[in-house]
Amino acid sequence: MQVESEGGEEGGNIGPLGGGSDDIGDVSWNVPTVTLRYPSNIPGGPGHSWENGVTMATPIAHEGVIAGAKVQALTILDLLLHPELVTKAWDYFREQTKEVHKSLLRPGDQPAIWLNQKVMDEYRPRMKAFYYDPAKYGTYLDQLGVKYPTVR
Repeated sequence: MQVESEGGEEGGNIGPLGGGSDDIGDVSWNVPTVTLRYPSNIPGGPGHSWENGVTMATPIAHEGVIAGAKVQALTILDLLLHPELVTKAWDYFREQTKEVHKSLLRPGDQPAIWLNQKVMDEYRPRMKAFYYDPAKYGTYLDQLGVKYPTVR
């Protein structure tokens, strides 16, 4: 999908957007859906890894999350103040979903958690030492003893 801003603002054409997949694929076949992305990670890092997990706990990532939260709040405000945007979203949705979508999941399907049962049985007890305890620590990084320089 190509996104362009209206009115010729600086950075008007922000280029192609894409990303990982998850349950949103099934959701987006049922209602108009928007995915907002914001900088809270190191580009090109190994997704779904401890490296990405810890980088998202840094002060720089926090700045990205704050920026993303502002975008989300202003987007909701736009939708509330301009109901024609909601109408346009539904019109676009109906046009894009004329083709019938059939989920590959059956109503009774469950996650295949048994596939990694042996690994989880081995590592889950060791992981408990790293569970965040908010009663003892202000942040998860405090618990791990990780100190990051701030940009302030």
